[in-house]
Amino acid sequence: MKKNIGKTVIPEGFEEVTGAAPFANRNGPYYEKKIDDETSIRAFRAAEKHLNGVKLVHGGMLMSFADSALARGVIRATGRRCVTIKMNSEFLSPAREGDWIEAFVEVTKSTKTVVFVRGELKVGRRTIFKADAIFHYVHIGRD
Repeated sequence: MKKNIGKTVIPEGFEEVTGAAPFANRNGPYYEKKIDDETSIRAFRAAEKHLNGVKLVHGGMLMSFADSALARGVIRATGRRCVTIKMNSEFLSPAREGDWIEAFVEVTKSTKTVVFVRGELKVGRRTIFKADAIFHYVHIGRD
């Protein structure tokens, strides 16, 4: 069953992410569906504010969303916070206003200081974007 949040239709099992960073709040809202204790799917509904001049979802929005989803995947899998060191991305297919875009993330390796992660953004079964990244673990707080 789908639910409506304002004008946005949200698939069953997804809840709005609250307490996100100010940058993500401006680009969102984002939603998550918990799969298990270490895995979730992050998603958003493409709106007019996410479009470029040719009415497709802006590449910068896809990169920003992927970065957020990858970091969230690291936190879910490791319990540790992190910041991006490097992210490689591939734009495979366009997304349009109204599309429900989901991020699927996999942590591939974790060391003492860095973590390697990859992910895909999908609209339905269609992969629209791929990324692989390296994140540095950080301690949040004053030293």
